[in-house]
Amino acid sequence: MIRKLARILLWMLAALLGSGASLMAESHRPAENDTVLMFVGEDMEVLSIASRRQEGVWQAPAVGRVIPRKELWKQGVKTLSQALKMEPGFYMAQKEWGSEAYLRGIPDSALLLYDNLVPMGSDVTKTLQPLDYELSLAPVKRVEIVRGPGSVLWGPDAFAGIVNVVPMTGKDLDGAETGALYGGPEDHGALYVNMGKDGGEWDGFLSMSGRTIAEDDTPCNIVRFWGEGGRAYPYEERFGAEQPGRSHYLEASGNFSFRDWFTLSGLISDYKRPYAMSGPDESSRERDLTWPESRSGPFGFIKLEAKRDLDAVSGVRFAGYYNWLNLEYEIIDRRLDQRENRFYGELIYDRSFFAGKGVFTGGAAYRKTDVTNAPVWKSYFPDYVAQEKTTFLPLYTLEDYDDRLWSLFGQYTHSIGDFDFSVGLRNDDHRRYADALSYNAGVVWSPWPAWMFKALYGTAYRTPSARQLLGGDTPDLEEIETLNLQAGWKPSPRAEVNVCGFVSKIENHFMEDPYAGLSQPNHQKLYGVELNGRFSPLKVLDLSANLTLLNNSGPDETYRYIQYWDPDPHYEELNFPYDPGPKRLFNLTGTWRPHERVSIFARLGYHSATRLMYPRADTVQCLDGAWVLDMAATVRDMIFPGVDLQIAVRNLGNTHYRTAGTYSTISGEPFTAEVMLRKRW
Repeated sequence: MIRKLARILLWMLAALLGSGASLMAESHRPAENDTVLMFVGEDMEVLSIASRRQEGVWQAPAVGRVIPRKELWKQGVKTLSQALKMEPGFYMAQKEWGSEAYLRGIPDSALLLYDNLVPMGSDVTKTLQPLDYELSLAPVKRVEIVRGPGSVLWGPDAFAGIVNVVPMTGKDLDGAETGALYGGPEDHGALYVNMGKDGGEWDGFLSMSGRTIAEDDTPCNIVRFWGEGGRAYPYEERFGAEQPGRSHYLEASGNFSFRDWFTLSGLISDYKRPYAMSGPDESSRERDLTWPESRSGPFGFIKLEAKRDLDAVSGVRFAGYYNWLNLEYEIIDRRLDQRENRFYGELIYDRSFFAGKGVFTGGAAYRKTDVTNAPVWKSYFPDYVAQEKTTFLPLYTLEDYDDRLWSLFGQYTHSIGDFDFSVGLRNDDHRRYADALSYNAGVVWSPWPAWMFKALYGTAYRTPSARQLLGGDTPDLEEIETLNLQAGWKPSPRAEVNVCGFVSKIENHFMEDPYAGLSQPNHQKLYGVELNGRFSPLKVLDLSANLTLLNNSGPDETYRYIQYWDPDPHYEELNFPYDPGPKRLFNLTGTWRPHERVSIFARLGYHSATRLMYPRADTVQCLDGAWVLDMAATVRDMIFPGVDLQIAVRNLGNTHYRTAGTYSTISGEPFTAEVMLRKRW
């Protein structure tokens, strides 16, 4: 009943706002276009994901942050994970297969968008996101971040936050830019070229990049396993010597726009990342079994946008995309091919009224998702590798499924004096599982230009993974509700301080293991504080720091595994504490410009202790925290105009710390050095 009333309320709200705004527009129509649908200011921090229109970060109804291209370059950042680990609330956990993002103590909880709309994750597993070299930063204009739920405007999986990667256009680059990089000790090489053209009424942009790197040189002692006839190779025949090999990454992206009416954009990326996985050997306590795996395959999208102003105070926008992910898993000598295809279309209506004091954004959307060969494990693969007497292969099935999603959403913002109020509501109607209702409300108060206070409340949900969806009964959706309280002080352009406290409650929470392990539904409460400040004591020196403190409370996670078959499965249950990642995060950064063409950047980062939880081994291992120092030096217009040189080093001095892998500890971030040349034509 509540859901039905909410849907009716949403339709009535859209209708009333549309009709009411039309009447007000007649009596309050400004002489010029004063729609406030767009926030103008090229040099200001522009956030587009808080209200689905461009606005300043300071006043947006969100805990937001924008990282511009110029800042990414000066920091020597080459991957999204390198950029996010310097942000409050983010911990980028190192895994054998890449980076896993924890946001405010919740793993895999941020929705990753590209080009303001296209999700870059997987419906099959939440851990699959292109946070490393799979997604090139060469064509990126800025990275937008929102910490807090965003399902009202962005639908499923905008759970604990949103990261939006905004590409460059021909308006940003009228010419060409090329870059070449070499680094070690991984024998790392990369090339890219960006080309743009600003034709006045039209503009176009194209980027191409390639990269090769030896990311993992861990020796593997298990080189064969999957035998013929449903049997594994005998234990003694599984051993050998092998290394994962080199990774490669290729990407092409671009866009074309005509006036403000029409934009066509797309991206295609193809990569292969080999890595080594380790687990305990039951026959020997003095060694681990290590086997090769890899992830590879193309992914990409094609996106179309169009918009039209209906009058001076209203407009409509259409956006649609088709994206795909053709993923190949290699597990020793077995390959699994997984396919995901998604079609999405939305129609959005914008209107301002009350002489621009009120803004309504509402719309309807449809999404169709098709998944082919999703692997659903019924046995725990590492157990089979480790057991000497096991001859049978682990059980898994390749499942096909689809989903259809209809959505109706709206958000209204209104200014009264120094206060900006916002409220939003969304209903998602799924075909395969329960409908979801998301809502938010907030107030932004700026009593003086230098002060800002925000109180924001929102809810969000996550769609089930393939293991949850196909594991039996229809699962309940994982839900979150979050309260953010933020205060900011900006006494001058050279100084700013922000403090944000948050409380999040999660219901129907699941933890997902790469092979078969899935925790039982649970609930958790997470709370913490984020402090962020910047200060420029001199014109040539910029300093910034952020600190994140968090904690959690709630029951232990319960994992239920198949212990043996006789002939039906017999289960065992194991209990482990919830894993929020490190509970203390700290970053101190500084940029010094000793010369007008030279800048030196340094970042000192810290994360507190982490834990390796390996349910099948019934162990919890505590790992010490670590300090890491990164530096980058950039020389602009070196020798010739438009030629830039950059030298970047990472983890300068701390190469011995350990971190939590999937089933065992792995080496922390290695020391690397890179030299890059960039030329603007």
